[in-house]
Amino acid sequence: MKPLILLDIEGVLNPVAHPNDDGESSERSLPAAKASLVRRLAKCGQIAWVSTSPEDLTEELESQLQLETEPVRVELETRESDVEEPTPKLRAVTEWLARKDADGEAGWDALVWIDDVLGPDAHEWADGFGQPVHLEKTSPEEGLTKEQVASVESFVDGI
Repeated sequence: MKPLILLDIEGVLNPVAHPNDDGESSERSLPAAKASLVRRLAKCGQIAWVSTSPEDLTEELESQLQLETEPVRVELETRESDVEEPTPKLRAVTEWLARKDADGEAGWDALVWIDDVLGPDAHEWADGFGQPVHLEKTSPEEGLTKEQVASVESFVDGI
């Protein structure tokens, strides 16, 4: 088995908008360097989109990336109260993981979560999770870096 890699889009991959003929933004894509980093991550485990970005953006990125294994889409059932939490996606992610486990669909042996909003509550959750968890918090301006991907690769090599 391989780890499940929970991957945010905005603040992590930061896709670039490309204006269409009428000057409005249409397609968004990843710079080649970011696409390369995602492909490296995909060699480490199963990518799972953990994003509130529109579905059409996710589809555009998947089309551009052409990964060997299609990424999973985590259904984020967010509540208004989640916004005030240090890690707003934490409750929705833990509930999704629990559903997958209960349904016998948890085919991973570890988790990696890469997001620009990971608070102390996520670290506390990770410490108590029943499998190894590696958290990578990105800077929203810079997004995912090669050093962070190397850290994930090191984590995966060590489990």
